[in-house]
Order: sequence, then structure tokens, then C-alpha cells
Amino acid sequence: MRDARGHQGFTLLEMAVTAGVIALLMTLAVTRWTGYLAIQRVRQGTIQVATDLRQAIERAKSERAEYTVTFVASSSSYVIARVAGGFTENTRLPDGVTVTASQVVRVSPYGQPVDGAGVRQAYTVTVQNSAGTGNVSVNATGGVSYTVP
Repeated sequence: MRDARGHQGFTLLEMAVTAGVIALLMTLAVTRWTGYLAIQRVRQGTIQVATDLRQAIERAKSERAEYTVTFVASSSSYVIARVAGGFTENTRLPDGVTVTASQVVRVSPYGQPVDGAGVRQAYTVTVQNSAGTGNVSVNATGGVSYTVP
């Protein structure tokens, strides 16, 4: 803009409006980014649990040993362990992601999920955070699948 003397510049009102628009756009961007990160974390956690359950199944088959994957409700950590000892892995989910229920997924030496009595059993593990939930299912034959938000 030019003033009466021919100088160029912006008025204080123009600067304030520009700053307000920039602040509004930044607020919207940060809000969307935070939501995006939360969704990605629950997706990553779901895929991680599915991968670790597959790992336990494959280890059980290759070593002909029973494995367990122990989850604790409202916790972001879980344990993969060989029942006879010799292998234990403490694992942690991404920040803010937790398991909804306590359970122990048992895998027979043949790679099939079983209950405490050795009977085949399907399992579902649910992970959650503020953005939603993801489910990991292990069917009675040892197949692992998952759904994410």
C-alpha cells in the first residue's frame, strides 16, 4: 500500500489479519497431524502384535516347543516366551497404544493356538488408543489376520 507521501508498506490491521489467518491454519494443521499420528500408532501397534503372534507360531513349529504371548490389560508391553525356557522377549507397543484385555495366547509345538488343556482355540487381541481400535485374530489352525481403523 502507499501512504499520502508515496511510501509503501502494510497497515497494522493488514498485518493482524494475516497473522490471524496464519494462526488459524497452523492450528488446523497441528490438530489434523496429531490425529493422523494417533491413527498411525494404532495401526503400527496392530501390525506389530500380528507379526509377533506369527513369530511365536513359527518359533513353536520350528523348535517343537510351546510358546506363550502374554498381554496385560491397559498395558503397552507384552511378553513372548518359550514355555520350557530359553527364550523371552519383552515387547512394547507404540506410545499411547494399549491392549484392552489381559490374556495369554498359547501356541502348541505344532503352531496351533490352544487353551490350557491343549484344545485348539481361536484368539482375538484388541489394541486401542484415542484414534480407535485394531483387532488381531488367530484362528484355530494358526492363521493370523488383523483389522485396523
